[in-house]
Amino acid sequence: MDTASALPSVFISYNQADRAWAEWIAWTLEEAGHRVVIQAWDFRPGANFVLEMHKAAAGTDKTLAVLSDHYLQASFTQPEWASAFAEDPQGWERKLMPVRVAQCSPTGLLGPIVWVDLVGLSAAAARERLLQAFANRGKPLQAPAFPGAASPSRVAPNAVPFPGDPPLHNLPYTRLGDLFTGRQEDLAALAAGGTVAITQSAAISGLGGIGKTRLAVEYAWRSGNRYTAAWFVRADSPENLRRNLAALAGPELMDLPEWEAQKEDQTLAAVKRWLRDHPGWLMILDNVDTPEAADAVLEVLPSLSKGHVLITSRLTTWPATVRKQSLDKLSPDEAVRFLLHRTEDGREPAADDAVRAADLAQRTDGLPLALEQAAAYIIRHRMRFADYLRAWEQEHDKLLQWYDPRVMQYPASVAVTWKQTFDRLSPTPAALLRLTAFLAPDPIPFEMLEQGAENVKIAAERLFCEETATAADGKTVREAAADLADYSLITRQDGGMVVVHRMVQEALRSQIPEERRRDWIEGALWIVNGAAVERSSDVRTWPVWDRLRPHVAEIVARADEVETVDPTSRLMNDLGQLLQAKALYSEAEPLMRRALAIDEESFGNDHPNVATDLNNLARLLQDTNRLGEAEPLMRRALAIAEASFGGDRPEVATHLNNLAQLLQATNRLEEAEPLMRRALAILETSQHPNLAIALNNLAWLLKETNRLEEAEPLMRRALAIDEASFGNDHPSVARDLNNLARLLQDTNRLREAEPLMRRAVEIFEASLGAEHPRLQAARRNLEILLAEIAAAASGEADDPVVPEAP
Repeated sequence: MDTASALPSVFISYNQADRAWAEWIAWTLEEAGHRVVIQAWDFRPGANFVLEMHKAAAGTDKTLAVLSDHYLQASFTQPEWASAFAEDPQGWERKLMPVRVAQCSPTGLLGPIVWVDLVGLSAAAARERLLQAFANRGKPLQAPAFPGAASPSRVAPNAVPFPGDPPLHNLPYTRLGDLFTGRQEDLAALAAGGTVAITQSAAISGLGGIGKTRLAVEYAWRSGNRYTAAWFVRADSPENLRRNLAALAGPELMDLPEWEAQKEDQTLAAVKRWLRDHPGWLMILDNVDTPEAADAVLEVLPSLSKGHVLITSRLTTWPATVRKQSLDKLSPDEAVRFLLHRTEDGREPAADDAVRAADLAQRTDGLPLALEQAAAYIIRHRMRFADYLRAWEQEHDKLLQWYDPRVMQYPASVAVTWKQTFDRLSPTPAALLRLTAFLAPDPIPFEMLEQGAENVKIAAERLFCEETATAADGKTVREAAADLADYSLITRQDGGMVVVHRMVQEALRSQIPEERRRDWIEGALWIVNGAAVERSSDVRTWPVWDRLRPHVAEIVARADEVETVDPTSRLMNDLGQLLQAKALYSEAEPLMRRALAIDEESFGNDHPNVATDLNNLARLLQDTNRLGEAEPLMRRALAIAEASFGGDRPEVATHLNNLAQLLQATNRLEEAEPLMRRALAILETSQHPNLAIALNNLAWLLKETNRLEEAEPLMRRALAIDEASFGNDHPSVARDLNNLARLLQDTNRLREAEPLMRRAVEIFEASLGAEHPRLQAARRNLEILLAEIAAAASGEADDPVVPEAP
């Protein structure tokens, strides 16, 4: 195999002032096997310079820009490197390779790109660093002389020279390389901050385990050549900040004489002098996660003004003088890519690896620490993704605690990482966070939490304070939420929503004593119940219910597990009716069946609540064309209601109406009519809100039996009642419009029917959505009506009409 053909070809872009450097770089790369194009050797006199330059840049794999102030200030050089940049703006292919040969500070688009720094290196060190940058060998008869002055370069012990490496450092972790995924934009933001405002401190904030320290350290490895040194200082307490700053004076780092005295104040003062006298360094102040630690950092920052300070912290509140950069979870695609790459040589391979990795990425919700912990566990036990997911289901708490420093690239497990922050919370924030742990990992309406303030207070004072032997703090829900946001334990979103990370919820649930689990679930249950408005099948309640829906589903499942009856069955029924109204029948049915079973067990078989459950389930069965299953449930519901309330109550009328509709659907019209008339009489007497439904049902039956003159005034009255009750844009109004239009169509008043049907279609589409069956039926009716209108002039027949259910 030809070695040269496997190495990238290189076009060298330079300013004539740096020609000596460009020729030395070209010679070095060609000797290593690269094909190099450089103006000094390859462009012929009399040739079109611009065209040759364009061909050279387009015909090579990489463009190497020789950076100096001469290069940055020259107008003709920009098109050369900009062409490579445009082809690879994210740097995935490393199409543009800047090499700095003189002190300069690139800005703009060049600013965030990591360069290879040859400034101050010996010839041997420069050659090694240059070739390593390409990761993998003329023209004159003899080599160009090395144009740089040889000067020693001080490298920290055990450091491996690499493009981007800081010349002096104490970084605690090795570079992640390809394993560092999904953070290109965050790295670019740090690079921009380090270039534009090197003396401004920046705080990288986010949830514990989100990868703040890893981002800062990886930035130091990749961009360290921009700095005179890179210092890592653990600053989780004021004491550790002082101690670890002073430790920089040690013989393998700054090597200051004050180190020998072992007097912290003197050593710390000497370190600060060194930092002031050697500007241009990078310092990472890590784990500044408490207010006390933050105060200590803010106090020392003025003495760190000669370099670029990165603060990693779970705290989100910092003064305006500190630039804020928040860190979010990895995207699903990036999480899957990490899992597959990290475990590539360590897992038991399987055909479904990609699918199972996606499942695991979803369960860990893109948290880098959780992803790393899962990958390390899979490697340690050489298992398949499917095996780990099975263990997750069976031994979840154990996996959250698991940690092995030999294979993990983080200093602690998920559970341990957050425990210190959890332990710092006062009772109300701690209780609020625990309560949210039993909700869905979806945005939570903050209004719901505030409405449940009394339940939060009970949980804080009667549960948390008793468990931890602490005193109540008297904080409001809003104050508690502010505390949680400060620690990055919740994230605020637009629209009055807050988010708790799925893995935080998992860790919190694992810490709650088993004997107290039911109490916390019930606390969350009553908070959700307080926000769940009645009549979930009414579209007017859907703005509330759509926000609550995932949390209702989550909490009723957990409440059912611990056998909490009230208000579990009520919420199940309400959620089921919402889903039924949205035509999500397969999701609604199990909820309705479970609500029925709970109420039968709790209240007995003849309780009014059971009648309501039977009625709701029967209506769903009717909607899904299981009429034979629905009828006995409806008859049983009617019998319970009559026995409970007597024969002339509105509750009975509801069951009469529903049974009559079912009988009509099975073409037993003679049986249905007396039930409908009886229901109508009951509701007429009480002027019940369901009167319009009864009028509409009877009118539809009359139309079906060709008594159109009797039906029309009932339909018009039902429409007037519903418009007065619900307004002009409600699905009940659309139903009435559709039915009245059908009657007008049957009496050959087609032009009168058309605007009613069009209005019905518009209302259904706006309120129910484009995929709802009721909208589809209304559209079909309109199409048939329009075809009938068109056919009327030519005398052609039309297709049968699809009626709207009463």
